[in-house]
Amino acid sequence: MFSKYLLLCGLFLTATTTFFAQTDLDDNEVTVVSNFEARLSDANRVRVVGVKPAADTSRRQQQYYVVDRPIAIDYPAPVIRPRGVSRDKAEPGKNGYIGIGVGLPGALYGDLSYDLSTVDNAELGIYANHHSFNNNGKVENQKSSDTKFGVGGTYLFDQGFAVSGGADFTSQSRYYYGYNFPEIETDSTPSFTDDQVRQRFNIVDINANIFNGVRTAADFDYKAGVSLYLMDGDPAVRESNIDLNVQATKWISDKQPLDIKLRADFTTYKDTSNQKLNNIYLSPSYTTAIAGRYRLKIGVNLTSQDDDFDVFPDISLNAPIIDGLLSAFVGAEGSLQKNTLRSLSDYNPWVRPRLRVRTSEYTRFYGGVEGTFSGISYRAEASYKNLDNLATFQLDRTQAIPQFMVTYDDGSIFTLQASGTMEPMENLQVNASIAQRFYSLDNQEKAWHLPSFSLNGGAAYKLEKQNVTLGADLFIENGLPYQDAAGEAQTLSALVDLNLNGEYGFSENFSAWLRVNNLLGNNRERFVQYPTIGLNLLVGISAKF
Repeated sequence: MFSKYLLLCGLFLTATTTFFAQTDLDDNEVTVVSNFEARLSDANRVRVVGVKPAADTSRRQQQYYVVDRPIAIDYPAPVIRPRGVSRDKAEPGKNGYIGIGVGLPGALYGDLSYDLSTVDNAELGIYANHHSFNNNGKVENQKSSDTKFGVGGTYLFDQGFAVSGGADFTSQSRYYYGYNFPEIETDSTPSFTDDQVRQRFNIVDINANIFNGVRTAADFDYKAGVSLYLMDGDPAVRESNIDLNVQATKWISDKQPLDIKLRADFTTYKDTSNQKLNNIYLSPSYTTAIAGRYRLKIGVNLTSQDDDFDVFPDISLNAPIIDGLLSAFVGAEGSLQKNTLRSLSDYNPWVRPRLRVRTSEYTRFYGGVEGTFSGISYRAEASYKNLDNLATFQLDRTQAIPQFMVTYDDGSIFTLQASGTMEPMENLQVNASIAQRFYSLDNQEKAWHLPSFSLNGGAAYKLEKQNVTLGADLFIENGLPYQDAAGEAQTLSALVDLNLNGEYGFSENFSAWLRVNNLLGNNRERFVQYPTIGLNLLVGISAKF
């Protein structure tokens, strides 16, 4: 230990002596020389091999319930806006359409519509059409004429509600030509002038509505409207109607609407006396989804007519069996249905204008399946309807000019029906529907002039390169039952009606079209002593502007 201290002292003295002895050195310069080399040690490379996760082969199915309702989303404009990207400007749509045509026998056709909308949030349009034919050269007074024109529009206010309305005028002319085909052969056929056999109806329709155009903050939808018509007939008959509607829906959730509907429908018919049909409807209902799969609607339809109060069901259940492919549905519903001069003459143009108007009551139970399979959308249904005051038609043979009386009866109708649509290839659409009805009436032997079997089918094909559209329609209906002069039940000939149509576009705005109706020349009597006109056609041109 002592030796270490002695060594330190000696070094200190030596350094001190040297410091003071070298007085000529420049103490501002110091040179340090260092020689250092850094090396990394050898490392071993480690290879890492990635392993792919196992593929997910499981199948998942989701079912979505989409409820139609007005939706509006308000959001603030973003602070930072993206830079615009230029693109081709879309060509403005056409506001107008006009089509004119002529045909055989003695046919004239015209169709016109024009959109007058030039204001934001508004739609306004006018329209007019006419269709007439005259086969007087072959069958005296076998002709008809229909003319209609009107205006309609909708306006959406900034506050979120909208109004719509419209008015139109219709003139219809029908001629009782059934005297040309008497059931019993006679030596001479009577002849009548136009005025003697013409039935003319002039109809004025007006409607107005107010409703929410966007989704409200309280999830509450509403609609209120009024519609009315005034119908004058020749010989002197008049019918007027006013229909008031109020509807409200409270959305408890997107799948649970609570609805209530109130309707007051008043009809007055006048010939030599007055008849009134005043019906009031109150229909509350609630719809909900059960377990995310089943859709259930529970409601009632409370009605009143001439101090007669009735309660009808309004219940339905939809249950998916195979998601996206097959669903089953069942339900029960009931209501009132008016048999007015307007509705009866629409079905049978040769009904006698002076008639008895009545309200039918019905309750219908139904069930079936629907879905989509291999591109085919289908629906099949079976139903049973119990009803009062079913309108049937019998020929009045007490008059020189044959007209139809309305005969009411109570009974039931069992119906099997199905419909489907498909697109077997690109630009080809096919649709079809079929129905078989079984009538059981309390008093009448048959459901006079009401169809039991009907089959309708159609197809449309578009050749895009050639700018050609082709179509075909087929209508088949059983021969309808009627009562002959001896009171015996008879059956008319069946209907087989094949129609073809085509359209060729010369340009974007002009085209030519052709319609050939009743190609098979079927002259069946839809109503006894009133055969159809057989083969007829229309050819014309149309333009968009």
